[in-house]
Amino acid sequence: MIIPSTLKIYNASAGSGKTFFLVKNYLYILLKNRNSDEFKKILALTFTKKASEEMKKRILQCLKEFSNPIRIKKEYSYLLNNLIKDLNLTKQQLHRRSKKILSSIFHDFHSFSKNISTIDKFNYNIVRSFYSTKKIDLEMDTEKILFKVVDNLLCRLNNSEKWSDILVQFSIEKLREGKNWDLRKELFKMARIIMDENNFLPVKKIKSYSLENFVQLKNVLIKRTRKFEEKCETQGRKFFVFLRENYISEKSFLNSEFPKFFQKFKTKNILLNPFHENLENNIQKKIFYSKNSKKSQRILIEKNQNKIISLYNKTKSIYNNNISCYLLDKIFLRNINILSIIHEIEKELNFIKNEKRIILNIELNKIIYEKITKETFPKIYEKIGTKYKHYFIDEFQDISFLQWNNIKILIENALSENGSAMIVGDPKQSIYRWRGGDSKQFIKLINYKSINYKKELKTLEKNFRSYKEIVKFNNSLYKSISKIFRSHDYKNIYLNSKQKVFKKSGGYVEINFIKSLLVSNYKEHIYFQVKNKIEKLLRKKYLLSDISLLVRNNKEGHFLSERLIEDGFKVNTSVSLLIKNQLEIQIIINLFYIISNPYCYQKRVVLIFLLLRKKFLLTKKKYHDFIMEIIFFPLDIFLKKISLKNKFFVKKIYNKTIYSISEEIINSFELLNKNSTASIYSFLDFVYRFMKKKGNSIIDFLNYWESKKEKESVIISDNNKNSIHVMTIHKSKGLQFPIVILPFADWNSHSNNKRKKEGGWIDVNPHLYNGLNTIYLEIEPYLKQIKHNKEIHNFYKNYISNTMNDNINLLYVATTRPIEQLIFFSKLENEKTISFYIKNFLQEKKIWNDKKYQYSFGKEGKYF
Repeated sequence: MIIPSTLKIYNASAGSGKTFFLVKNYLYILLKNRNSDEFKKILALTFTKKASEEMKKRILQCLKEFSNPIRIKKEYSYLLNNLIKDLNLTKQQLHRRSKKILSSIFHDFHSFSKNISTIDKFNYNIVRSFYSTKKIDLEMDTEKILFKVVDNLLCRLNNSEKWSDILVQFSIEKLREGKNWDLRKELFKMARIIMDENNFLPVKKIKSYSLENFVQLKNVLIKRTRKFEEKCETQGRKFFVFLRENYISEKSFLNSEFPKFFQKFKTKNILLNPFHENLENNIQKKIFYSKNSKKSQRILIEKNQNKIISLYNKTKSIYNNNISCYLLDKIFLRNINILSIIHEIEKELNFIKNEKRIILNIELNKIIYEKITKETFPKIYEKIGTKYKHYFIDEFQDISFLQWNNIKILIENALSENGSAMIVGDPKQSIYRWRGGDSKQFIKLINYKSINYKKELKTLEKNFRSYKEIVKFNNSLYKSISKIFRSHDYKNIYLNSKQKVFKKSGGYVEINFIKSLLVSNYKEHIYFQVKNKIEKLLRKKYLLSDISLLVRNNKEGHFLSERLIEDGFKVNTSVSLLIKNQLEIQIIINLFYIISNPYCYQKRVVLIFLLLRKKFLLTKKKYHDFIMEIIFFPLDIFLKKISLKNKFFVKKIYNKTIYSISEEIINSFELLNKNSTASIYSFLDFVYRFMKKKGNSIIDFLNYWESKKEKESVIISDNNKNSIHVMTIHKSKGLQFPIVILPFADWNSHSNNKRKKEGGWIDVNPHLYNGLNTIYLEIEPYLKQIKHNKEIHNFYKNYISNTMNDNINLLYVATTRPIEQLIFFSKLENEKTISFYIKNFLQEKKIWNDKKYQYSFGKEGKYF
């Protein structure tokens, strides 16, 4: 009997030399074996192309250095000595093997390169083998295809009597709720739900439910909810009839509590719990009326108090016995119409995929998972199983449920045949849950035993990146934050996250709090503070490229990048700057509006202020006088008056294309300058694309612009290496910088910070839902107040818990990027914000002072 090998799991906190460690272990397997082709039996999977390229580069650099028998660079000698010791080889033996392996790799570089791959690319190659008999392309732009699906579907369903009634009904229901009734948006939202890997298993269950089933279920739910609402309404009416019959005034009750309570039942306003603590206490103490009520009224109430209590208790009993089911029914009814279209969306999607001969990148994991569940060990997996003997998986905390289940079968097979597998990750850096990443896979792997293989868990404890004060600060901060986690597993992960210091001394952490109520424009105030800090760092001989501003979202990145560029700083940013925010583009668009509607004087005023802002228009007169003088001129005269040197007039744009008009505006108002070049050329490209698709109508162009302006952007990336980095925290993962500034370290820890609404699935009793055993609910703020339904209550609690985990992880990623300095700017807000946890940490250290707004650890200085 072959004893399975051990699955090695490494918990690698930020800065712990994870890449070095992976490379070392990869080289260990290569150099241990006398066969120079062993690299063909190793599969290393990463999550980004950049990470896979970095790993290949380091492996080749190491082998090249080890192949040199005379001199090895200092940075490679430590690894060389480690490998000599671990492999029990002489330096000459290691040199000869390295040279031989390097030669083999160059003779079959394709295999080497292919075997160090992103997990998506690996999956794509597997899926392609399933379609070996026909040509199939990979489509990366899922949204483009889903928009096409929705457009086709709306066209088809609107011509169907059966479906058009359902769609109209759905729109009416949404209007009643005061919500978005745009069917295109709702259908697109449902299409995204279907495609989201996180929803794969519940969607699979719900696909077996036909339209007829949904219609029947909807009727059952409506009947059931109405029956309960009628009971509640009856109880409410009974109370007010009782008052009339006994001549009791509603105003006689203490704070009108009882009338308010029964009014909710009468009007069926029962979705949120109508019972409250004061009411319950007053019932127990038999306090019904206020002292100010008339004596006659008090006597009447006392005389009838037993009847009031009996009516209250009866109402309470009806509510408690039915509310749990009612809540689920009522909330599910809000989504049932759109869920019933799930089959039609699927049908249209499959039609488009077959027509275009494509598969979507987003469905690769699902295709493999379904193949595995249908066959015990698919043929392609048999090939892979015999081909690879050693597995490396990097960034395991970002792996999804499906990805792990798809790869696990290969790893278990390798371990059973005396192969090896190494998994490296850090649950604290799991920040991609929204795209399927599930740190619970890693936590489960760490904490639970497997019957299929042995496990060995090790922690990479040293921080090789940051100086001492930053490591100490992070150790203390996250030990403090660990107390807020509801999950026992997560609490322990952060509680035990203490790292050992490698760089013995130095480092600086600065926390700046801002009282947002004391500043008129919080964002501008933050920018002013950040700008001052940057200038101070430059005076201390730091380079612009040493500084990185990390932000929560693109909007913050846009703001900072634009302001820095305006003030003459060179910026290297991964966030795209929206064209619509550029002053020059706003001028062009406003001129288009004025040309298409000559008598829109409001647009004329806006345009004048835009031109005056950066001196694209010069006048010695007071602004008000100047505006009143020219605002009502005929269009031609108005345009000449506002253009520099009176260059712009109607004759110049007569019968011209939109592109030519744009160029004429740019030239006449001298809008092109070194700061506007990128945005203007991006805008002209947008104009060109519009004309190619839609024609030459200014009105059509403006409508198209309004629909696209939130996405049209230009990426500013300065080729000069000495420029400030501005990027989202998500983009910064895996990177490091001498100085990290967090300008807005005050995001809401209970918010997912996304435009699209989050939702999830709840298991239900199939006997109550006509055979359906799972239903979809959207996350709504009111769910927090629902206590009478355990499933909904836990559903919302889990959502908040997951969101808090995401946001703390995001903070962890941000605070572990710096080498020398970490600088926070944060407004003091409520307990739901990140700044609250930082303040709480300072209170625990007993250094918090209500009148102090700046705290520092370590000393400012240049350490390299």
